[in-house]
Amino acid sequence: MPSKKQTYHVYLLILALAVPARMLHAQTTAYAAESPIQEQAAAKPQTTGQTAEEASVLPGTTADGSHKKISLLFTMGPLGILNTESTTKSAPSPIVFTVGAGISVPLGARTTFEPRLAFFSNYYLWDGSNALPAEVENRTALALSMLIDLPAVYTFYRENSMFQAGGGLALLARYGILAGGVSSSDSGASGSAGGDVDKINAWFWSGCRFLYPELLGSWMFTLNRRLKAGAEQRIYVPLGSFINGRGLDGIMAGLNLRIIVQ
Repeated sequence: MPSKKQTYHVYLLILALAVPARMLHAQTTAYAAESPIQEQAAAKPQTTGQTAEEASVLPGTTADGSHKKISLLFTMGPLGILNTESTTKSAPSPIVFTVGAGISVPLGARTTFEPRLAFFSNYYLWDGSNALPAEVENRTALALSMLIDLPAVYTFYRENSMFQAGGGLALLARYGILAGGVSSSDSGASGSAGGDVDKINAWFWSGCRFLYPELLGSWMFTLNRRLKAGAEQRIYVPLGSFINGRGLDGIMAGLNLRIIVQ
C-alpha cells in the first residue's frame, strides 16, 4: 500500500499535467472559431479605385441599370446673327454674348432631353417693313431676348470624353423697349420712336419669326464623377424667314463653353 505522502505526490503530478492540457484545449478551440473569419478576409480581393462591376457600367446609368439623376447645364459664349439687309440702313450681322442655364434629363443610357434658357440683348430699328439689327447711333429699341431650347441629345462615350449630337425646336422670345437716350416722341419710320417699338414687337411675334429648328453638337471631358466641361456649337434655322421669303436672314450660330454638374 502506498503511503499518504506518496499518494499526495501523485495528485500533485496529475494536477500539474491537467492544467496545461486544459489551457491548450481552450486556445485550440478559440483558434478554430476565428479561422473561418480569417479565411474569408484573406479570400476577399483588395480593390482600389473602380470595381469590375463599376467598370462594366455604361456611362449614363448606375450599377443597377437605372438612369442617372437630372444634371445641371451651364453655357456661355458668342452668338452670331446673320443680317442680309444692306448695311446702309442697318447694322452688319451682330455678334452678341449669351449666358444660359438648363437641365439634362436622362431618357435612356445614351439619350437625354436638355431644355435650356439663354439670354442676350441687341439693338433694333424699324425700316417701315421689317425689324432690323441697328448700330448704337441708329438704335430705336433694345430687344431683350430669351432663347428657349428644347433639344433631344444622343451621346457617344470614348474613355473620358463625351461626344453629343442633337436637334429640336427653339423658341426665341423677344421684347423691345425704348433704347437708352431715345424718347418715344423722337421721329421714326412709323411716325415716332414709340410707334416703331410697337411695330418691332409685333414683327417679332408674327409670321412664325419666333420658331427656330435647332441643331446641336458638343464635346465634353470628364473632370471627375460630378463635373464635365467642354465646348458646344448650336445652329438655329429661322423658320419665319423662310416662310416670309427672306431666306437665311436671321440664322444664328453660337459657340459656347459647356459645363454639366451632376
